[in-house]
Amino acid sequence: MTSSLSDATLSNLPESIARIAASAELRDPMDAPALRWGILGAGLIARRFTEEVTAHTRSTVAAIGARDVKRAQAFAAELDIPRAYGSYDELIDDPEVDALYIATINPTHHDLALRAIESGKPILVEKPFTLNAVEASAVFAAAEAKGVFIMEAMWTRFLPQFEVLRAITRGGQLGKLVNAHANFAGTMLEEIPRLVEPAQGGGALLDIGVYSVSAIHDVIGKPEQVVAAGNLMKQHAVDASAAIIMRTSEALGTARSNLDGRAPSGAEFIFEHGIVDFPTDFYAPGVLRLYEFDDDGPTEASADGVADATVTEWDATVPGGFQFQVAEVARCVAAGMQESEVMPYRATIEVLEIMDEARAAIGVKFPGE
Repeated sequence: MTSSLSDATLSNLPESIARIAASAELRDPMDAPALRWGILGAGLIARRFTEEVTAHTRSTVAAIGARDVKRAQAFAAELDIPRAYGSYDELIDDPEVDALYIATINPTHHDLALRAIESGKPILVEKPFTLNAVEASAVFAAAEAKGVFIMEAMWTRFLPQFEVLRAITRGGQLGKLVNAHANFAGTMLEEIPRLVEPAQGGGALLDIGVYSVSAIHDVIGKPEQVVAAGNLMKQHAVDASAAIIMRTSEALGTARSNLDGRAPSGAEFIFEHGIVDFPTDFYAPGVLRLYEFDDDGPTEASADGVADATVTEWDATVPGGFQFQVAEVARCVAAGMQESEVMPYRATIEVLEIMDEARAAIGVKFPGE
């Protein structure tokens, strides 16, 4: 196991950024209590979770469950997991599992979360938490009634650069946040069922658009108005691309997502007196670029609009990324909390409400809605 906070990243936070992000708490995932995790699902996301938990936290993966026991056994053998189950119920009820990670396909999250809540164990549910806000509200109500910790695995919110962004927003030294943009783009190389089928909660919005929306919601909060447009896949009734505008009384946010073409996946947060820029792959550990203006804004026109800015760059790149959300779960559980302050119930519901509005505008409807 190795520390996630190397000398080359978090310990060298530039003074200019540290000054305006004084309230940021940059904690090493290795310092969080250990949990024995059980994973529901044996797909690619479960593999990444296993590798990063074991490499960058004190926690372990104690068991894996899948609908196909042979698949679970092969997964366990390859990744050195002690126990494998051919049913989710067996995994959930394993007395040597402390916490549960639901890493199955989107439409199964609601029912599996309700079943997991019955065990009384803390739960991390892969994004999107559920298919819509109604399902999410039902799950959170059940968890609250049972006194069980549950959280959406929106791992991006727990990355160091987002903690710094929130601290900058709280501190106000750059003035108010007035505009935010986030773009997540990629090309679907093949027609994967979970991406193209309405019955599996397919489409760009729920697969990658949720990252863009959540990143903006993290700093502007619940919007007063949502406007969305998008294009559907040619052979499927789900979105290939989408653009969402979110407006509050003080800020405007735009979130874009697409599975039909490559583009830089960056994010930009514009304040009255500066800019916080995540130039590439905003959703993963990476670079934060701070632009500070000497006055109320740029004094001369330029191609990039920042001719007179003081620019500071902080490379927050670290191996992995999932370890930060895993550490959050462990700390919350140790503190007796039922929800995370970074990713509370409210945030998940509000983001899904935005997604619901966007899907309605674009014309994407899932079975049962």
